[in-house]
Amino acid sequence: MKNYKIICIDMFQTLVNVESRVQHIWKRILEEDYNEELKEKYVKIVKTKIVDKFHINAGTKIKFKSLKEIFLASFDDIFKENNAKYCPRYSTKVFMQEHDNAELYHDSIEFVNRAKKNYKVCLVSDADFEMVENQVKRFNFDNFFISEKSQSYKGEPNNKIFKEVINHYNVSPNQIIHIGDSSSDIIGANRAGINTCWINRHNYKKRFDIKPDHEVKSLMELYPILDI
Repeated sequence: MKNYKIICIDMFQTLVNVESRVQHIWKRILEEDYNEELKEKYVKIVKTKIVDKFHINAGTKIKFKSLKEIFLASFDDIFKENNAKYCPRYSTKVFMQEHDNAELYHDSIEFVNRAKKNYKVCLVSDADFEMVENQVKRFNFDNFFISEKSQSYKGEPNNKIFKEVINHYNVSPNQIIHIGDSSSDIIGANRAGINTCWINRHNYKKRFDIKPDHEVKSLMELYPILDI
């Protein structure tokens, strides 16, 4: 086991299961139009036009935009392209709220509580505050680093948000391990010299070439790795 002192961990799809709110999201947005076929149509569109696009563009963008701004512009484009009547502003509000209402994975609380006995545990999340306001209250993090505050995302080449973690704890990057599900978690942390653990709870297709230091399907698999 490496001499880790700090564990930084991602929020969504790592500690929090956003998929648990998919039906709620689209019932609220589509209202009386809701049906499974239409829901699935928009789930696929959002994955391509918002989620996948974000992870590609977050590492190349010039000026920081909050997720609220990104969601609003994206929904506006999506609804125009599909000649849909739905409100981009309301849809954005729903997305933000439902991220904050999403269920925790079964092992999230136990993992953080066990890890805190031996490590400083902090949150590093590509999020706006209103997306995680309730979620962070579920965990007694030592600190949290949110992209809206940092004005940067994990995938950005300047590594700003990860540098903030390193500077805050005043440790060597190789004494930190970052746990996350996305390509930006692994690429960004690796670029900053931080050790990485890719958690792949939903059997996603790997979208990065870098080999993470660890690869797991649940947080419980990290117990022997971290000796907790």
